[in-house]
Amino acid sequence: MTQFSMDPVAKLGLLKMDFLGLTNLTILDRAVKLVKERRGEAVDLNNLPLDDPETFELLSSGNTSDLFQLESAGMQRYIKELKPSNLGDISAMIALYRPGPMEHIDRFINAKFGREEITYPHPSLKDLLDETYGVIVYQDQVLLILQQFAGYTLGEADIVRKAMGKKISSLMVQEREKFVAGAQAKGFDQTLAVAVFDLIEPFAGYAFNKAHSVSYALISYWTSYFKKHYTLEYMASVLNSRLDNPEKVAGTINECFRMGIPVLLPDINRSEELFIIDDHGVQVEDGGAGSSPNSITSSGPSSGLRMGLSAIKSVGEGAVRPLVAERKENGPFDSIDDFCRRANSKGLNRRMLESLVKAGAFDSLASRGALLNALDQVIATAQMEAKARESGQTSMFGGGSASGAPGITLDGPDASNNEKASWERELLGVPLSYNPLKELAALDSTGSISSTGELDEEMKGQAISVVGHLSTVSSRETREHKKFIIATMELVSGSLEVMVWPDVLERTSENWKEGNLLRVAGKLRLRGDEYSLVCEQVESLVVNQTVSLASNETAVGKANGTNGMNSDLDPLVVPVGGTNGSAQNGQNGHPSNGNGNGKQTSPAPPVASPAVNAGSRTVSIGVTETQDPLADAHLLREVVGVLLEYQGTDKIKLQISTGGHRVVMDLPTVSTGYCPLLQERLEELLGHETVTVQEQQPQDIDDAAF
Repeated sequence: MTQFSMDPVAKLGLLKMDFLGLTNLTILDRAVKLVKERRGEAVDLNNLPLDDPETFELLSSGNTSDLFQLESAGMQRYIKELKPSNLGDISAMIALYRPGPMEHIDRFINAKFGREEITYPHPSLKDLLDETYGVIVYQDQVLLILQQFAGYTLGEADIVRKAMGKKISSLMVQEREKFVAGAQAKGFDQTLAVAVFDLIEPFAGYAFNKAHSVSYALISYWTSYFKKHYTLEYMASVLNSRLDNPEKVAGTINECFRMGIPVLLPDINRSEELFIIDDHGVQVEDGGAGSSPNSITSSGPSSGLRMGLSAIKSVGEGAVRPLVAERKENGPFDSIDDFCRRANSKGLNRRMLESLVKAGAFDSLASRGALLNALDQVIATAQMEAKARESGQTSMFGGGSASGAPGITLDGPDASNNEKASWERELLGVPLSYNPLKELAALDSTGSISSTGELDEEMKGQAISVVGHLSTVSSRETREHKKFIIATMELVSGSLEVMVWPDVLERTSENWKEGNLLRVAGKLRLRGDEYSLVCEQVESLVVNQTVSLASNETAVGKANGTNGMNSDLDPLVVPVGGTNGSAQNGQNGHPSNGNGNGKQTSPAPPVASPAVNAGSRTVSIGVTETQDPLADAHLLREVVGVLLEYQGTDKIKLQISTGGHRVVMDLPTVSTGYCPLLQERLEELLGHETVTVQEQQPQDIDDAAF
């Protein structure tokens, strides 16, 4: 060991070695232990088959998130194009994906599949470059070219490599002259010698040596093998290695969603300090909490990943360890009162307990809203119980409260889905109980991009449309002190940065709220491997029911000489409870309050009775088109949302005033139940006397056609 810097040590003739610690080796070690513990299989990494078809199939798919050296968007794109079939392919791609060699990736891939002829700088170099399809990939090849083509010793060649890497211009001029002279001495002409030197120069300073690259490729292959064959064990190990990086945890959880792995909320009665595999009693319904938007599962027990208590922001591993130990020793907590009696209050403070509640760790015992209302009472009770235990007091009835404190009163409404999602996003990095990404997967995004995997370099500078969930919004100012924002949109797969400049922000500011589902149109930018979108237009989406208005509307508009108001909103997504406005999230037609009891938490809009709807009615609504299509779209979406809140069978007719004349269109997929309150709400949006009702009496039974 030495504290001397690199150059003096090298000049003394000492061998300098750098020891690199890799998190991925720790991940693999944890995964091996989990496999042994859970499946009873002893996996020896060194004896894994290196020709496993399913592993190479995974690599060829480009779904290489959370794999060593293969995670970046650019690498995923290239590895998918390469479709590696052996360890050498992986090694070459890792070596090529660096500044300098990177420009030859396409040539390497095309040569592999015979789309481009394999060529060599000179036939004498064929043996050196044959395994890499004529492309210089490794530092070893550079050194051997210097030796074979220009007569360098390997020691001299290594000096050239260092000079190229440090870009020492004076030394480079000398070495160029020496290389050309050496090549000529071996019978090569000057023009060829200069061309070969120009070819190797950008590689020498950046390329991996082959041993390094193959070692990395082997670890990449191992991680891919585990992701394919021991998926739960591998993903749990990845998550536990990233607890200090919430952004990476969120990315890995989204990858679990993509693969169909349920990721479950932390639970005071099931979780441990770290992520675990929960094999027992995990109920996963289609679209249920923690399930993947892409998974197709039936009701019943399933294995999933249970979030660890220490993964919650503001909750440390040391603070929750006593809680987990108490539960393992004396059984699950039966109630909040039982938790207060048994918990070690020394590690419990208000901030930690509030984080546990908001993250859903007590959902099995009480609703979050009720617990937050009683938080002070919970803390006080826990402290009283702790003092009573320390003083030796016990309940005369045994098993009851040692302090004699009355039970904790839990009442009040539960938190809304949006509140829960917001808390989980803040504390867990990603919402699990209510995840908008599941809604994105269900949304018809025809014509829009919903995955970063659909993006391509050729789209750079082109206008595209993306559908995603707004996860973060950061406000900035220009030099002129005008506000703009940088937002992050989570797509069904991957995330995308969105720039919203002041002129666009001024007219779309209401859309840029964290948690919103958006369709954003703009121009795609590419910097290095990272894509971003410069927003030009945006619309908010609320997913529960999709109502296609644009096709009918556009046809009517064009037939009447208009531009087709809202013609780009197919499908239009509006907030509703279910088909024809019926609430399907609770019981007996009432919206659910999140605790599964189907009770109403707020007055529901009136539902038209059968008697009222006995005759056919049509509600006519007057709408005036403006010069702002996005504002018109937003208004129309609000109108349809209000209509669907009032259940019934009344038909809807829109009367659109545009260009000095009126276009009349029916909305066959939308119905409502007219009442004075509905008319009042619609006229608040559209203006006085914009709503009328036309009555039509039902036919007598004798007149009805059979």
